[in-house]
Amino acid sequence: MKTPKRPDALPVILAFEASTNQLSVAVYADGVIRAMKTAEAAFGQAASLVPLAVSALAEADVDFAMISHVAAGRGPGSFTGLRVSLAAAKGVCLAHDLPGLGISGLEALAYSCGDDDGDLPILCLADTRRGNVYAQFFAADMTPQGDIFEAKIEQLPLLVPPALGQETILLAGYGGQAVGAAFLGAGRQVCVAGGKMISADAADKGVDDISVDAGMIANLAAHHLTRGVVSPLTPLYLADPRLGPKKKASA
Repeated sequence: MKTPKRPDALPVILAFEASTNQLSVAVYADGVIRAMKTAEAAFGQAASLVPLAVSALAEADVDFAMISHVAAGRGPGSFTGLRVSLAAAKGVCLAHDLPGLGISGLEALAYSCGDDDGDLPILCLADTRRGNVYAQFFAADMTPQGDIFEAKIEQLPLLVPPALGQETILLAGYGGQAVGAAFLGAGRQVCVAGGKMISADAADKGVDDISVDAGMIANLAAHHLTRGVVSPLTPLYLADPRLGPKKKASA
């Protein structure tokens, strides 16, 4: 990892995230997210990310010379989106001689939804677009409890690490309604980000999915920098890209 240009200053981070159909670019400066731009793009991510970055930097009143680090979501998620966002991050790193940070999307979700004083273990989820979910459990202090894995939603209550006991689980990410219903069916209490408990009567409604975004990526990257945690700009591919959803045939 290259030495930042201003090691004595707060980091200025340009962050990319494209693991889902929602692309985003964020600028972190002065300890906060100064700007974030998003766009929907199932395909053609490469054409959208650079304009988003330029727009976010302009809104934050930050130019490339002020950036100290570049971060990008490593996934899990869309093969194409991850490849494009990581390539964009590496391109900025090379062009401006900047260090890069690869950030797990599920860890970013846990960091955004939990807190140091939290008392609930966390289950973070992402869509595989094949009917299953990518999942990872975290302790209440947001420490990962095992690696990311792929599973059917109905299997998840059986896969809770024994160390987490029988406490209520905090859900974050994709599929909250179905996952909540699965845990309730297994006799376990669940709540969603923000502290809302899910009841049996409400397991199929009022539970919004949360997608990881570039702001979450930037915030976790800044947190990692304070602790000297370094991870590469390489993707977390958990499945062969050929297993992804088929593109629609041309008319």
